[in-house]
Amino acid sequence: MELSNRFIARQAILDMNSDCFGYELLYRNGDTDRAIIGDSGQASLEVFDSAHLFGFEALCGEARAFVNCTGGVLKSDLINVLQPNRTVLEILETVVADEETLRACVRLKNAGFMLALDDFVPGEGSNAFLPLVEIVKVEMHTATPELVTFILDHVKPGTKLLAERVETSEEYDVARALGFELFQGYYFCRPQVMKTKAVSPSRINNLRLLQATVNEELEFSELEAIIKQDPALCYRLLRFINSAEFCLRSSVQSIRHAFSLLGERNTRRWALLTGTVMMGDDKPRELLRMALLRAKLMELIAPSARCNEYDGFLVGLLSLMAVILDFPSIANRLEIPVSVSAALAGKEGRLNDLLKIAISYERTEWEECEAIAAKLNLREGALSKAYVDAVGWVSKIPI
Repeated sequence: MELSNRFIARQAILDMNSDCFGYELLYRNGDTDRAIIGDSGQASLEVFDSAHLFGFEALCGEARAFVNCTGGVLKSDLINVLQPNRTVLEILETVVADEETLRACVRLKNAGFMLALDDFVPGEGSNAFLPLVEIVKVEMHTATPELVTFILDHVKPGTKLLAERVETSEEYDVARALGFELFQGYYFCRPQVMKTKAVSPSRINNLRLLQATVNEELEFSELEAIIKQDPALCYRLLRFINSAEFCLRSSVQSIRHAFSLLGERNTRRWALLTGTVMMGDDKPRELLRMALLRAKLMELIAPSARCNEYDGFLVGLLSLMAVILDFPSIANRLEIPVSVSAALAGKEGRLNDLLKIAISYERTEWEECEAIAAKLNLREGALSKAYVDAVGWVSKIPI
């Protein structure tokens, strides 16, 4: 599949329980300006072309897809190709609330689409959309009790407030206190400064599992002994290996049987996945998906960047481990390969460049992605294809 110089990414939207409510699809054609395209017809073609090229199901799974819409998109017949029960149409702040556009919004609601108002700021034009939408998005830097009261006075009961650009746990707490029910931003993957944190026996065992996995020489007997000490860990490992990810022809009944079927490379990845998920049982599922997505993306593009695939996967996974484990530095807890440690510490090198490009992609910093891709000699379209493939892979992992 030739993706040309295109970028497609997603950003999670979480609910009050930190479960995934949906994903905003963030798309740009690398040959165009990074700003939102002004011409409505061109915007329609770009949005829907990317939807068909990558597929909403591939990118969002069972979650809702949030799609930015200009006035032209809302009034266009092209919008009928979308699945109403799966799509939230975000009315951009630049859309004029004329009669034709308001009628189009009513028609779309009747067809089953959810409507959201993006970057809401009170004004003569934007206020007219409030009675029609189910979601109102507000950037955190503009969120005040007065604004929240104004919105709630003008929307229908049941309309949800979504806080955008939530960058820290403190902002998340403020948003919840103000009455927001949905949240979008990087707050859930930012580490908190902690003085000390006791490590429970089960976490110690999971750390031992991770340590055995990242050792240069994998000792299957040591790995098996660790797994057998924890029934929950054993169950989760067997559940993983019997999942769609590994496509095994027969059910795995024992740890030793699993090792013989998987071999060293997949056993390492299997143990890493399970150890990470179990260590993060008290964390938002989306944080775990993000860690796995980053790891898989780096693994897929590692060969093109002349890096070891496993090292790429390991760096990607461990780059979010401090947040998952609530430890300031994973290097303080695990003895990891020097090259991996150097990349995580930010030392210049191809592995660190892989990590930088993965993070830039998550944040839709497209110009930075292009610059690093050129430095690594990644062929045109390789990064976007790897991202879509990584999303598909993560969707098969039972988290």
